[in-house]
Amino acid sequence: MILPFVREVLADVEKSPGFQQAASYLKQRRGASASPAGRIRLSGLVSAAKALLIPYLQRAAGTPLILIVANNRAAEAVFPVIQSFCELTAACNPQAVVKLPAYDVLPFENMSPHPEIQEERATALWKIVTGTASIVITPLDAAAMRLRPAEHYAGLARIVRRADSVDVEELVQHLNTVGYSAVDVVEMPGQYAVRGGLLDAYPPEADRPLRIELFGDEVESIRKFDPGRAAHGDSRPSLRLESGRRIRNRPQRAGEYRCQRFPRLGVLR
Repeated sequence: MILPFVREVLADVEKSPGFQQAASYLKQRRGASASPAGRIRLSGLVSAAKALLIPYLQRAAGTPLILIVANNRAAEAVFPVIQSFCELTAACNPQAVVKLPAYDVLPFENMSPHPEIQEERATALWKIVTGTASIVITPLDAAAMRLRPAEHYAGLARIVRRADSVDVEELVQHLNTVGYSAVDVVEMPGQYAVRGGLLDAYPPEADRPLRIELFGDEVESIRKFDPGRAAHGDSRPSLRLESGRRIRNRPQRAGEYRCQRFPRLGVLR
């Protein structure tokens, strides 16, 4: 629980003349029909102060923001800080802060990126195209990479809700397509198993596997479970099956590596 006086102290940041001027400029330029906002320079700030301002700027702009950093290490460092300030200020939902890492291989290298990076990129891009991301933290290399159409990334995750009617064969085909591996017992992220009316899956962002219990084609329940103890958690209304270890994408060839702006995102550097 965040004490009220903490948010009251941090709220004074929004009242500073410099922030009010920047926020006013963002509001004037907001909207798809408006001309680009251009560059707004906020100088004289240490890194922590910049991270504190970002949730307030996102709220003032009323549109998603992309924060461009130097590399993956810088993104990893600032990501939890911005999430914490989002929670402390209540200016933005911490779950709406997304980190989009750059590939760890060069475009012309005949090598596959690390599976964890592929998983994180798939989840981040899905959140961006579905409108659930408010602040996107990404290295310059990732921001400059050519992206596929939004429809491609929208199909990287599937929402399953209790009482929904599902086609198990179609759902299994989707899991195979987005990189899940079929196993006998689900123990690691990116795995799934089907046994009778049970479908177990371990999404990359989940802390434990989830079990979908089916009655015919209808989802009867969705629960977390521990495969070692066969213990079940509380029922939940839905789950999101994000992309597994092999994202349906690849680094672009050198000739295809070009800058492409993120649509409808303000940019901070």
